[in-house]
Amino acid sequence: MSELRTRDVVDADLPAVLAIRNRSFGPLGTGGDVWWQRVSAETLGGRMIAVVDESDQVIGAGRIRPYEQAWGGQHLRMGGVAGVYVEPSARGRGVATTLTRALITRMSELGDVVSCLFPTTATLYRRTGYEIGGVQTRMTYAAHHLRDLGATRAGRAGSTGLRPAVPSDAQQMHDLARASNARHGVSGPMVRSVAALTGMLERDELIAYVVDGGFVVYDLSEQAVTVRDLVATTPEAAATLWGVVGSGSSAAPTVHTFLDPRDPVTLALGGLPTVEVQQIPWMGRVVDLGAAFAGRGFGRHLSVEADLVVDDTEAPANTGRWRLSVRDGRGTATRTDDAPVRGDAGTDAADAITSNALRVEARGLAALWCGWSVSRLRQAELATGGSPDGDAALDAVFACQPFITEYF
Repeated sequence: MSELRTRDVVDADLPAVLAIRNRSFGPLGTGGDVWWQRVSAETLGGRMIAVVDESDQVIGAGRIRPYEQAWGGQHLRMGGVAGVYVEPSARGRGVATTLTRALITRMSELGDVVSCLFPTTATLYRRTGYEIGGVQTRMTYAAHHLRDLGATRAGRAGSTGLRPAVPSDAQQMHDLARASNARHGVSGPMVRSVAALTGMLERDELIAYVVDGGFVVYDLSEQAVTVRDLVATTPEAAATLWGVVGSGSSAAPTVHTFLDPRDPVTLALGGLPTVEVQQIPWMGRVVDLGAAFAGRGFGRHLSVEADLVVDDTEAPANTGRWRLSVRDGRGTATRTDDAPVRGDAGTDAADAITSNALRVEARGLAALWCGWSVSRLRQAELATGGSPDGDAALDAVFACQPFITEYF
Protein backbone atom coordinates (compact mmCIF):
# COMPACT_ATOMS: atom_id res chain seq x y z
CA MET A 1 0.00 0.00 0.00
CA SER A 2 1.39 3.39 -0.98
CA GLU A 3 2.31 5.84 1.78
CA LEU A 4 -0.24 8.51 2.57
CA ARG A 5 0.61 12.01 3.69
CA THR A 6 -1.30 15.24 4.21
CA ARG A 7 -0.70 18.82 3.15
CA ASP A 8 -2.61 22.04 2.67
CA VAL A 9 -4.81 22.32 -0.40
CA VAL A 10 -3.63 25.08 -2.73
CA ASP A 11 -5.52 26.80 -5.50
CA ALA A 12 -4.09 24.47 -8.16
CA ASP A 13 -5.60 21.47 -6.32
CA LEU A 14 -9.19 22.73 -6.43
CA PRO A 15 -10.15 21.12 -9.77
CA ALA A 16 -8.95 17.74 -8.48
CA VAL A 17 -10.81 18.19 -5.18
CA LEU A 18 -13.99 19.17 -7.01
CA ALA A 19 -13.67 16.15 -9.30
CA ILE A 20 -13.41 13.84 -6.27
CA ARG A 21 -16.39 15.58 -4.72
CA ASN A 22 -18.47 15.03 -7.87
CA ARG A 23 -17.43 11.38 -8.16
CA SER A 24 -18.40 10.87 -4.51
CA PHE A 25 -21.69 12.81 -4.31
CA GLY A 26 -22.71 13.68 -7.86
CA PRO A 27 -22.36 16.95 -9.82
CA LEU A 28 -23.08 20.29 -8.23
CA GLY A 29 -26.58 21.57 -8.93
CA THR A 30 -27.73 24.99 -10.04
CA GLY A 31 -25.72 27.68 -8.31
CA GLY A 32 -23.19 25.12 -7.12
CA ASP A 33 -20.24 26.84 -8.79
CA VAL A 34 -20.81 30.00 -6.78
CA TRP A 35 -21.12 27.99 -3.58
CA TRP A 36 -17.92 26.06 -4.37
CA GLN A 37 -15.96 29.25 -4.99
CA ARG A 38 -17.22 30.75 -1.74
CA VAL A 39 -16.42 27.80 0.55
CA SER A 40 -13.07 27.29 -1.15
CA ALA A 41 -12.09 30.92 -0.62
CA GLU A 42 -13.19 30.62 3.02
CA THR A 43 -10.95 27.63 3.78
CA LEU A 44 -7.92 27.89 1.47
CA GLY A 45 -4.76 28.91 3.26
CA GLY A 46 -4.87 26.60 6.26
CA ARG A 47 -8.42 25.30 6.65
CA MET A 48 -8.51 22.84 3.74
CA ILE A 49 -6.31 19.74 3.88
CA ALA A 50 -5.56 17.11 1.24
CA VAL A 51 -4.46 13.51 1.52
CA VAL A 52 -1.99 12.68 -1.25
CA ASP A 53 -0.21 9.52 -2.41
CA GLU A 54 3.47 9.02 -3.19
CA SER A 55 3.10 10.93 -6.48
CA ASP A 56 1.44 13.89 -4.70
CA GLN A 57 -1.89 13.11 -6.35
CA VAL A 58 -4.87 14.29 -4.29
CA ILE A 59 -6.99 11.31 -3.23
CA GLY A 60 -8.96 12.94 -0.42
CA ALA A 61 -9.70 16.35 1.04
CA GLY A 62 -11.63 18.03 3.83
CA ARG A 63 -12.14 21.52 5.16
CA ILE A 64 -12.58 23.21 8.53
CA ARG A 65 -15.17 25.97 8.45
CA PRO A 66 -14.58 28.71 11.05
CA TYR A 67 -17.57 29.11 13.34
CA GLU A 68 -18.53 30.66 16.65
CA GLN A 69 -20.63 28.23 18.70
CA ALA A 70 -22.55 28.82 21.92
CA TRP A 71 -21.98 26.57 24.93
CA GLY A 72 -23.83 27.60 28.05
CA GLY A 73 -24.54 30.93 26.37
CA GLN A 74 -20.85 31.74 25.88
CA HIS A 75 -19.24 31.56 22.46
CA LEU A 76 -16.30 29.30 21.60
CA ARG A 77 -14.21 28.89 18.48
CA MET A 78 -15.58 25.86 16.67
CA GLY A 79 -14.17 24.04 13.66
CA GLY A 80 -16.99 22.78 11.47
CA VAL A 81 -15.69 19.75 9.57
CA ALA A 82 -17.27 19.60 6.11
CA GLY A 83 -16.50 18.63 2.55
CA VAL A 84 -14.77 15.36 3.46
CA TYR A 85 -14.25 13.70 0.09
CA VAL A 86 -12.36 10.49 -0.74
CA GLU A 87 -11.59 9.29 -4.25
CA PRO A 88 -13.81 6.18 -4.68
CA SER A 89 -10.95 4.10 -6.09
CA ALA A 90 -8.86 4.89 -2.98
CA ARG A 91 -11.46 3.88 -0.41
CA GLY A 92 -10.48 1.26 2.14
CA ARG A 93 -6.89 2.54 2.36
CA GLY A 94 -7.29 4.66 5.48
CA VAL A 95 -7.60 7.94 3.58
CA ALA A 96 -10.58 9.25 5.55
CA THR A 97 -9.06 8.37 8.94
CA THR A 98 -5.75 9.97 7.96
CA LEU A 99 -7.61 13.08 6.85
CA THR A 100 -9.78 13.35 9.97
CA ARG A 101 -6.75 13.07 12.24
CA ALA A 102 -5.00 15.80 10.28
CA LEU A 103 -8.06 18.04 10.55
CA ILE A 104 -8.14 17.62 14.35
CA THR A 105 -4.44 18.49 14.59
CA ARG A 106 -4.94 21.55 12.42
CA MET A 107 -7.92 22.73 14.50
CA SER A 108 -5.74 22.57 17.58
CA GLU A 109 -3.08 24.65 15.81
CA LEU A 110 -5.68 27.19 14.71
CA GLY A 111 -7.18 27.63 18.17
CA ASP A 112 -10.53 25.93 17.51
CA VAL A 113 -11.40 24.42 20.90
CA VAL A 114 -14.43 22.33 19.89
CA SER A 115 -15.54 20.76 16.63
CA CYS A 116 -18.82 19.61 15.08
CA LEU A 117 -19.87 17.85 11.90
CA PHE A 118 -22.84 16.24 10.18
CA PRO A 119 -21.73 12.63 9.56
CA THR A 120 -22.36 10.52 6.50
CA THR A 121 -21.17 7.61 8.63
CA ALA A 122 -20.72 7.46 12.39
CA THR A 123 -18.01 4.77 12.46
CA LEU A 124 -15.33 6.89 10.79
CA TYR A 125 -15.75 9.86 13.09
CA ARG A 126 -16.13 7.79 16.24
CA ARG A 127 -12.73 6.30 15.40
CA THR A 128 -11.25 9.77 15.85
CA GLY A 129 -13.14 10.86 18.95
CA TYR A 130 -16.45 12.32 17.72
CA GLU A 131 -19.78 11.33 19.24
CA ILE A 132 -23.44 12.16 18.71
CA GLY A 133 -24.04 15.52 20.37
CA GLY A 134 -27.59 16.35 19.36
CA VAL A 135 -29.85 16.94 16.38
CA GLN A 136 -30.82 19.69 14.01
CA THR A 137 -34.61 19.81 14.32
CA ARG A 138 -37.10 20.99 11.73
CA MET A 139 -40.46 21.90 13.26
CA THR A 140 -43.52 22.57 11.11
CA TYR A 141 -46.31 25.05 11.86
CA ALA A 142 -49.48 26.21 10.15
CA ALA A 143 -48.74 29.67 8.76
CA HIS A 144 -52.10 31.10 9.81
CA HIS A 145 -51.30 30.51 13.50
CA LEU A 146 -48.15 32.63 13.09
CA ARG A 147 -50.07 35.28 11.16
CA ASP A 148 -52.66 35.46 13.95
CA LEU A 149 -49.93 35.73 16.58
CA GLY A 150 -48.54 38.78 14.82
CA ALA A 151 -51.98 40.36 14.44
CA THR A 152 -53.05 39.93 18.06
CA ARG A 153 -49.83 40.74 19.90
CA ALA A 154 -47.86 43.13 17.73
CA GLY A 155 -50.97 45.10 16.86
CA ARG A 156 -51.51 46.08 20.49
CA ALA A 157 -47.92 47.34 20.79
CA GLY A 158 -47.87 49.53 17.71
CA SER A 159 -45.13 49.74 15.10
CA THR A 160 -41.73 48.26 15.91
CA GLY A 161 -39.85 49.63 12.91
CA LEU A 162 -40.30 46.60 10.68
CA ARG A 163 -38.34 46.85 7.41
CA PRO A 164 -36.29 44.69 5.02
CA ALA A 165 -32.74 44.10 6.24
CA VAL A 166 -29.82 45.67 4.35
CA PRO A 167 -26.08 44.86 4.51
CA SER A 168 -25.41 47.61 7.04
CA ASP A 169 -27.68 45.71 9.49
CA ALA A 170 -25.26 42.76 9.64
CA GLN A 171 -23.36 43.90 12.73
CA GLN A 172 -26.55 44.52 14.70
CA MET A 173 -27.97 41.14 13.66
CA HIS A 174 -24.76 39.42 14.76
CA ASP A 175 -24.81 41.21 18.11
CA LEU A 176 -28.47 40.37 18.69
CA ALA A 177 -27.84 36.68 18.01
CA ARG A 178 -24.90 36.56 20.43
CA ALA A 179 -26.90 38.35 23.12
CA SER A 180 -29.85 36.00 22.64
CA ASN A 181 -27.66 32.92 23.11
CA ALA A 182 -26.20 34.42 26.27
CA ARG A 183 -29.60 35.44 27.64
CA HIS A 184 -31.07 31.97 27.19
CA GLY A 185 -27.86 30.10 28.13
CA VAL A 186 -28.19 27.80 25.12
CA SER A 187 -25.68 25.27 23.81
CA GLY A 188 -24.98 24.31 20.22
CA PRO A 189 -26.17 27.08 17.88
CA MET A 190 -23.67 28.90 15.71
CA VAL A 191 -23.72 32.64 15.18
CA ARG A 192 -23.32 33.82 11.60
CA SER A 193 -20.30 36.09 11.31
CA VAL A 194 -20.76 39.73 10.30
CA ALA A 195 -19.04 38.93 6.99
CA ALA A 196 -21.37 35.99 6.33
CA LEU A 197 -24.45 38.06 7.16
CA THR A 198 -23.23 40.93 4.99
CA GLY A 199 -22.62 38.60 2.06
CA MET A 200 -26.02 36.95 2.47
CA LEU A 201 -27.77 40.33 2.43
CA GLU A 202 -25.70 41.61 -0.48
CA ARG A 203 -26.48 38.53 -2.57
CA ASP A 204 -30.16 38.73 -1.62
CA GLU A 205 -30.16 34.93 -1.36
CA LEU A 206 -32.55 34.81 1.61
CA ILE A 207 -35.38 37.06 2.82
CA ALA A 208 -34.54 39.08 5.93
CA TYR A 209 -36.41 41.64 8.03
CA VAL A 210 -35.38 43.64 11.08
CA VAL A 211 -37.39 45.31 13.83
CA ASP A 212 -36.43 47.21 16.93
CA GLY A 213 -34.84 44.41 18.94
CA GLY A 214 -34.96 41.53 16.49
CA PHE A 215 -34.60 40.03 13.03
CA VAL A 216 -35.74 37.07 10.96
CA VAL A 217 -34.12 35.26 8.03
CA TYR A 218 -36.13 32.86 5.88
CA ASP A 219 -36.59 31.52 2.38
CA LEU A 220 -39.73 30.81 0.36
CA SER A 221 -40.15 27.93 -2.05
CA GLU A 222 -42.68 25.27 -3.02
CA GLN A 223 -45.53 26.90 -1.06
CA ALA A 224 -43.58 26.79 2.21
CA VAL A 225 -41.61 29.27 4.28
CA THR A 226 -38.45 27.99 5.97
CA VAL A 227 -37.17 30.08 8.88
CA ARG A 228 -33.37 29.95 9.29
CA ASP A 229 -32.95 32.51 12.09
CA LEU A 230 -35.36 34.43 14.28
CA VAL A 231 -34.08 36.48 17.21
CA ALA A 232 -36.20 38.82 19.33
CA THR A 233 -35.57 40.62 22.60
CA THR A 234 -39.24 41.34 23.38
CA PRO A 235 -42.57 39.54 22.92
CA GLU A 236 -43.71 42.38 20.64
CA ALA A 237 -40.68 42.06 18.36
CA ALA A 238 -41.14 38.28 18.20
CA ALA A 239 -44.85 38.61 17.37
CA THR A 240 -44.12 41.14 14.62
CA LEU A 241 -41.49 38.91 13.03
CA TRP A 242 -43.62 35.78 13.26
CA GLY A 243 -46.48 37.77 11.78
CA VAL A 244 -44.34 38.58 8.72
CA VAL A 245 -43.42 34.90 8.37
CA GLY A 246 -47.07 33.86 8.44
CA SER A 247 -48.46 36.79 6.46
CA GLY A 248 -48.50 34.86 3.18
CA SER A 249 -50.47 31.95 4.60
CA SER A 250 -52.84 31.82 1.64
CA ALA A 251 -49.96 31.22 -0.80
CA ALA A 252 -47.56 29.47 1.61
CA PRO A 253 -49.68 27.67 4.23
CA THR A 254 -46.76 25.78 5.78
CA VAL A 255 -43.85 27.15 7.84
CA HIS A 256 -40.78 25.08 8.66
CA THR A 257 -38.30 26.29 11.26
CA PHE A 258 -34.69 25.33 12.06
CA LEU A 259 -34.59 26.89 15.52
CA ASP A 260 -34.31 25.90 19.15
CA PRO A 261 -36.86 23.06 19.62
CA ARG A 262 -37.92 24.95 22.77
CA ASP A 263 -38.33 28.31 21.07
CA PRO A 264 -41.00 30.26 23.00
CA VAL A 265 -43.16 30.54 19.88
CA THR A 266 -44.51 27.11 20.85
CA LEU A 267 -45.77 28.59 24.13
CA ALA A 268 -47.32 31.64 22.48
CA LEU A 269 -49.12 30.05 19.53
CA GLY A 270 -52.82 29.44 19.52
CA GLY A 271 -52.24 26.05 17.91
CA LEU A 272 -49.77 23.18 18.16
CA PRO A 273 -46.94 22.33 15.79
CA THR A 274 -47.94 19.69 13.28
CA VAL A 275 -46.71 16.15 13.76
CA GLU A 276 -44.12 16.56 11.00
CA VAL A 277 -40.80 16.85 12.80
CA GLN A 278 -37.49 15.97 11.12
CA GLN A 279 -34.18 15.54 12.93
CA ILE A 280 -30.65 15.25 11.56
CA PRO A 281 -27.97 14.01 14.00
CA TRP A 282 -24.70 15.89 14.38
CA MET A 283 -21.50 14.87 16.14
CA GLY A 284 -19.24 16.88 18.41
CA ARG A 285 -15.70 16.71 19.72
CA VAL A 286 -13.57 18.53 22.28
CA VAL A 287 -10.30 19.70 20.73
CA ASP A 288 -8.85 21.62 23.70
CA LEU A 289 -10.51 20.74 27.01
CA GLY A 290 -8.74 23.39 29.09
CA ALA A 291 -9.63 26.30 26.81
CA ALA A 292 -13.10 25.03 25.97
CA PHE A 293 -14.05 24.55 29.62
CA ALA A 294 -12.73 27.99 30.56
CA GLY A 295 -14.79 29.59 27.79
CA ARG A 296 -18.03 27.71 28.38
CA GLY A 297 -20.87 29.27 30.36
CA PHE A 298 -22.44 27.67 33.43
CA GLY A 299 -25.33 28.38 35.79
CA ARG A 300 -24.47 31.32 38.04
CA HIS A 301 -25.63 29.46 41.17
CA LEU A 302 -23.73 26.26 40.38
CA SER A 303 -20.75 25.58 42.65
CA VAL A 304 -19.14 22.19 42.09
CA GLU A 305 -15.85 20.38 41.57
CA ALA A 306 -15.26 17.08 39.81
CA ASP A 307 -12.32 14.94 38.72
CA LEU A 308 -11.97 13.50 35.24
CA VAL A 309 -9.33 11.37 33.52
CA VAL A 310 -9.13 11.64 29.74
CA ASP A 311 -7.31 9.45 27.20
CA ASP A 312 -7.30 11.16 23.79
CA THR A 313 -4.94 9.88 21.12
CA GLU A 314 -5.79 12.43 18.41
CA ALA A 315 -5.76 15.47 20.73
CA PRO A 316 -3.03 14.59 23.23
CA ALA A 317 -3.34 17.93 25.05
CA ASN A 318 -6.62 16.57 26.43
CA THR A 319 -4.96 13.49 27.91
CA GLY A 320 -4.44 13.58 31.67
CA ARG A 321 -6.13 13.98 35.04
CA TRP A 322 -8.26 17.10 35.34
CA ARG A 323 -9.93 18.94 38.20
CA LEU A 324 -13.02 20.69 36.87
CA SER A 325 -14.29 23.59 38.97
CA VAL A 326 -17.37 25.77 38.40
CA ARG A 327 -18.29 28.91 40.37
CA ASP A 328 -20.17 32.12 39.59
CA GLY A 329 -21.00 31.03 36.06
CA ARG A 330 -17.41 30.34 35.01
CA GLY A 331 -15.31 27.19 34.88
CA THR A 332 -11.67 26.21 35.16
CA ALA A 333 -10.07 22.94 34.10
CA THR A 334 -6.79 22.33 35.88
CA ARG A 335 -4.48 19.48 34.95
CA THR A 336 -3.52 17.69 38.16
CA ASP A 337 -1.08 15.20 36.60
CA ASP A 338 -0.60 13.14 33.46
CA ALA A 339 -2.93 10.18 33.47
CA PRO A 340 -1.21 6.77 33.79
CA VAL A 341 -0.92 5.11 30.39
CA ARG A 342 -3.52 2.37 30.06
CA GLY A 343 -1.94 -0.89 31.17
CA ASP A 344 0.83 0.73 33.27
CA ALA A 345 0.84 0.02 36.98
CA GLY A 346 1.70 3.59 37.99
CA THR A 347 2.28 4.67 41.59
CA ASP A 348 -0.11 3.87 44.38
CA ALA A 349 -1.00 7.56 44.70
CA ALA A 350 -1.70 7.90 40.99
CA ASP A 351 -3.80 4.74 40.98
CA ALA A 352 -5.81 6.02 43.96
CA ILE A 353 -6.54 9.36 42.32
CA THR A 354 -7.45 7.73 39.03
CA SER A 355 -9.78 5.18 40.64
CA ASN A 356 -11.79 8.01 42.21
CA ALA A 357 -12.18 9.89 38.94
CA LEU A 358 -14.33 9.05 35.97
CA ARG A 359 -12.21 7.87 33.03
CA VAL A 360 -13.25 8.54 29.43
CA GLU A 361 -11.67 8.40 26.03
CA ALA A 362 -12.31 11.09 23.40
CA ARG A 363 -15.77 9.78 22.46
CA GLY A 364 -16.86 9.73 26.09
CA LEU A 365 -15.52 13.25 26.61
CA ALA A 366 -17.46 14.45 23.55
CA ALA A 367 -20.69 12.88 24.80
CA LEU A 368 -20.17 14.25 28.32
CA TRP A 369 -19.51 17.73 26.91
CA CYS A 370 -22.77 17.55 24.95
CA GLY A 371 -24.88 16.74 28.01
CA TRP A 372 -25.15 12.94 27.95
CA SER A 373 -25.48 11.73 31.55
CA VAL A 374 -22.70 9.63 33.04
CA SER A 375 -25.16 6.77 33.59
CA ARG A 376 -25.80 6.66 29.85
CA LEU A 377 -22.07 6.83 29.11
CA ARG A 378 -21.57 3.84 31.38
CA GLN A 379 -24.34 1.92 29.65
CA ALA A 380 -22.68 2.61 26.28
CA GLU A 381 -19.28 1.55 27.73
CA LEU A 382 -17.86 5.05 27.21
CA ALA A 383 -16.96 5.66 30.87
CA THR A 384 -15.34 3.70 33.69
CA GLY A 385 -14.25 4.33 37.26
CA GLY A 386 -15.50 7.24 39.32
CA SER A 387 -18.14 7.31 42.03
CA PRO A 388 -21.84 8.17 42.43
CA ASP A 389 -21.00 11.59 43.87
CA GLY A 390 -18.54 12.27 41.05
CA ASP A 391 -21.11 11.19 38.46
CA ALA A 392 -23.68 13.59 39.93
CA ALA A 393 -21.16 16.43 39.93
CA LEU A 394 -20.24 15.87 36.27
CA ASP A 395 -23.91 15.63 35.30
CA ALA A 396 -24.50 19.02 36.94
CA VAL A 397 -21.45 20.57 35.25
CA PHE A 398 -22.32 19.50 31.70
CA ALA A 399 -26.13 19.57 31.85
CA CYS A 400 -27.50 20.97 28.58
CA GLN A 401 -29.80 20.23 25.65
CA PRO A 402 -27.59 21.19 22.70
CA PHE A 403 -29.03 21.88 19.26
CA ILE A 404 -27.71 23.18 15.94
CA THR A 405 -29.82 25.31 13.63
CA GLU A 406 -27.54 25.56 10.57
CA TYR A 407 -26.58 22.64 8.33
CA PHE A 408 -23.04 22.95 7.01
